Amino acid sequence: MSDLNPARPAPMHPVLDAVEMHMTVPLNKWPKHAIMGTIDYKRRQEFLMADHLKKRPPPGTIDTSAKDLSMSTMFMHKMTQIQRIIQRQGSAANDDPRYIYLYDDMRFKRNIFYWRNFRMNDLPPEIITHIFRIATWSTSTPAEGTYIRLLLTSVCAKWRRLMIEDCTLWSAIWFRDPPPYERSLEWFKRAGGAPLDIRINEHDADWKSKDDDWSYKEDDHRFTTEQMEDLMDKLFVKVSQIRMLVLVVDNWPPALVVLDKLQEAAYAGKTINMERLEIHRMGQPFVWLGPGRTPAVLFGGQTRALKYLCLSGVHIDWIATPLSNLSTIDLRKIAMNVAPTLNRFREILLACPRLQKLSLDGAGPQPSARKPDHTPINLPHLKVLIIGGFSMLYSCYILSQFKAPNVRDLTLMNLSGEDYTPMIAAITGRYKELRLLTLYTVNISPTEGGTKAMVKFLYAMPHLSYLRIASMKWHVIEAFNEDPREYGLGRDTATQSFPQNRVVLCPKLQTIEFQQLSGMKMAEWAARRKELGVPLRRAYVNSPYVSKVTSEEADMIQQVVGLFIAPLGSTTPEERELATCDRYGETI
Repeated sequence: MSDLNPARPAPMHPVLDAVEMHMTVPLNKWPKHAIMGTIDYKRRQEFLMADHLKKRPPPGTIDTSAKDLSMSTMFMHKMTQIQRIIQRQGSAANDDPRYIYLYDDMRFKRNIFYWRNFRMNDLPPEIITHIFRIATWSTSTPAEGTYIRLLLTSVCAKWRRLMIEDCTLWSAIWFRDPPPYERSLEWFKRAGGAPLDIRINEHDADWKSKDDDWSYKEDDHRFTTEQMEDLMDKLFVKVSQIRMLVLVVDNWPPALVVLDKLQEAAYAGKTINMERLEIHRMGQPFVWLGPGRTPAVLFGGQTRALKYLCLSGVHIDWIATPLSNLSTIDLRKIAMNVAPTLNRFREILLACPRLQKLSLDGAGPQPSARKPDHTPINLPHLKVLIIGGFSMLYSCYILSQFKAPNVRDLTLMNLSGEDYTPMIAAITGRYKELRLLTLYTVNISPTEGGTKAMVKFLYAMPHLSYLRIASMKWHVIEAFNEDPREYGLGRDTATQSFPQNRVVLCPKLQTIEFQQLSGMKMAEWAARRKELGVPLRRAYVNSPYVSKVTSEEADMIQQVVGLFIAPLGSTTPEERELATCDRYGETI
């Protein structure tokens, strides 16, 4: 019997003391903080830290260094023994959330005692500053980076002085404090002459997008035209230092102010060195201001440094704006009559031969009046492709404009209202290097023809390792477990040595991330993959949908594959690894 069996009464190993009791508790009975990457997991760490500080004497009153060192060593030994147990029990233990929780718990406790003994202030100032930089820039979100900087400046006078003297630590500024933005503008001042990364967001951190709800008043926004003009005037005194600008607003006026101010700065002779620009108008999509509005020339034409362009719900003068050598083009929810023409769109693609990411979500070139007979543009360096929010015919039209044989990450989303089977058939065989496939609300016919198209589509993706799905009809997901030989595929291929002696679709698939799907069906689907000899290693459910998975469903999934929680919008370890490795596991 496996040591992972919840019914096993014996402790996993005597060294684990009282925490062994967790190993016999079903996953659905565990506290939520057992899953790394969640808010509750962070609260667990904060609880351990607070509990430790309550039991220790204030710094400088009693010498506890010997005991701290002893405790640190003890927890280090426990970590080593847990690692040995995991190695003995193999990959099943390595992907079990309970083992990971135990190991992380020991590691965090060890760090508490270790850092009490570390003589940080004895280090040279430049080393301390370098440590501060690592701590600040290793955070996973801008909000966490803001919090870390506030925390480090509050420890002691020496740390505050070293932090404030290093202008690079203040160069990433998120304007999320209330007007008049005293804190953010103070950081702007501290940044001195360093390159600036600026984010401006009208909404609080817990704000949810209103893209699908137009019952609210769109003019209920934070920025007026005058407010945005005032803020831009203050920021653009350092416009040549701004390396990245991300703007998220609801309505047209503040978004247009930014575009106009950038154009005016360039026309006034100021140098624009911006490498990344994102402007998101989150208000009603596909609305434009009419013929009275002249679109801005981006940066007044000074786009030589620009590498990353994202425009959502806003547009520019596509003809007068030079766009070349971009690494990312991300267009979203732009009305067709203000979108670039097909010829201009193709010119931009041709001018970006090393384009790595192309995202077209409800925004694309104006269709040509004649039948497209263009030679597809070759994009050999394109790694990420996102297509969404189009009709079936327009999707095929867009995808016929270019070829990208080395795409590793493909997203198809919001393709509903009609049968998209012809689109699936049209792109079958194009993405043989694909590692990550995302399917969000893609309508495929439940007929034999639809299933056959999906099977052929998946058969042509032999290196697929990661599947992300949401709001999909179950017959599409079941296609992964179909026998391709029944559809005329794989008959001439040497049979894979799996238990049922048959060819399996996507044999390298190891990770699935899901939301808004039946937990019971997911468990059955994963069990079937295991029967076919291609078991999954991990399953992730996005954090907002955890409550949708019942305790019984979580138990069923956990019996087949390790179940984890992935915060919405986060990047899992497997996803990061796939983005940096080739098919042989070598770093690229």
